[in-house]
Amino acid sequence: MKKRVSVGIVVAAAVIFYGGTLSGCNNSPYYGSAGATGIDTVNKLPGLSLVTTDPSLIPAATFPGNGDTGISLHAYDSNAIKPIVRWHAASGATHYRVVISAGKVSVPGNSSETLLALPLVIDDTAFTGTDSSDSIRALLSYSTSYYLAICAKNDSGKVGWSPIRTFKTKADPLPQLQAAYVNQKFGMFIHFNMSTFSRYNDPTPSGEWETGAEDPNLFQPESLNVGQWADVAKSAHCTYAVLTSKHHGGFCLWPYSGYVSSSLHGIAQGSWYQQNGKRDIIREFVDSVRQRGLDPGLYFSIRDEHNPPNIPMVKAQLTDLLSNYGDLKVIWFDGWGWYVGYVTIPYDTVANLVQYLNDSLGHHTVIVENNHMYKMVNTQIVEYEIPIDGPPLAKNGQPSEGNEPIRADKCWFWHPMDTTLKSTQSVLDRITAANAAYATYLLDVTPDTLGRVPQYEVQAMSDIGAQAIAQGILQH
Repeated sequence: MKKRVSVGIVVAAAVIFYGGTLSGCNNSPYYGSAGATGIDTVNKLPGLSLVTTDPSLIPAATFPGNGDTGISLHAYDSNAIKPIVRWHAASGATHYRVVISAGKVSVPGNSSETLLALPLVIDDTAFTGTDSSDSIRALLSYSTSYYLAICAKNDSGKVGWSPIRTFKTKADPLPQLQAAYVNQKFGMFIHFNMSTFSRYNDPTPSGEWETGAEDPNLFQPESLNVGQWADVAKSAHCTYAVLTSKHHGGFCLWPYSGYVSSSLHGIAQGSWYQQNGKRDIIREFVDSVRQRGLDPGLYFSIRDEHNPPNIPMVKAQLTDLLSNYGDLKVIWFDGWGWYVGYVTIPYDTVANLVQYLNDSLGHHTVIVENNHMYKMVNTQIVEYEIPIDGPPLAKNGQPSEGNEPIRADKCWFWHPMDTTLKSTQSVLDRITAANAAYATYLLDVTPDTLGRVPQYEVQAMSDIGAQAIAQGILQH
């Protein structure tokens, strides 16, 4: 998703060159510098920011005169702060031109500015003096890579170019991400984890909470078919799917190498993983979902009965998931506010990490915290776990989601004792009511111990999709 931004260029890292080398860089999403006059000192800037640089795109500087140029580009996406471009002039240079382009820039050492035969986002030629600043406006997209160069010229017409820098604008701001999340309309939740294998003889929802002491060798999905899960979601005309990467027992569906103050507990510690080509279930899930045109998301339990939650472990695991599996639609938290609490694992610590990774990777992940508070506190989407909280309120004005199991017994994981499901029409009514209440609807299915969604759920989801189209509730 790319949105256009018309307020201004936004760069949160200083681009400062002396003699053609990078002399200063700050990759924080919040940047402020104390200039001689204080004019470019800003704190906690909103909007876009310079989040990536590529040193391989820095050629030698060829500015005219006896000295090289130091350039600081400060431009901010804010209604309250004017975008500012500031630099210290090269010796003998009197005019400058700022060039930002989404196309690659080629600037040979003796180039003239006429060689830049490409659409110019910014073309200012009026900057003069030894310490210039001015306001500029440009039309940039979110989550887009751009190239930046500055041309300097003296009164005799001699021209030189700064080094080329590349930067990537931040992901969409939160209100746009929230609206996009709600507009998904209908998604498929997938509860598949150690509970599928260790606790299914207890048909009550409370029996689905692992102890954390389960033997990883219990996890044996002999006919695992993650592509089938994605096919089921596609047949129901879902637009996204969310998988339990780690449930309350701390068992991880992806391989990892260990973190601070934690012991390993996941697929990599069991015989199934070793005997089946070291399959990464999270990788198979995100790839299968994307191949069918859906967006993937991951459920992550802060509650961890194998490793009592600690901040370094949580941050390391989340960094693993959010960095290595592409752009996730949502990181869906559970067992946090209502069990672990926001003192043990502060919400801001986790939210800042997610924001940092969004900014640095150009991703669009929103945070869902299933905290049963029914308001926009410590979450970016208000969550309604329907069996406990009831559905989103009809007068709801907050971006929300309602979720519940397809199983009539309200169980989230597969078990063999009851195959009764919600009726097709009751699910369609839920989708309709949720969408009318500014909410999307997330319906859970339950892959079995073979690693496949059972046929009765496959058929039910297909029926839901067909009727949703027939009744005009969803679109193809």
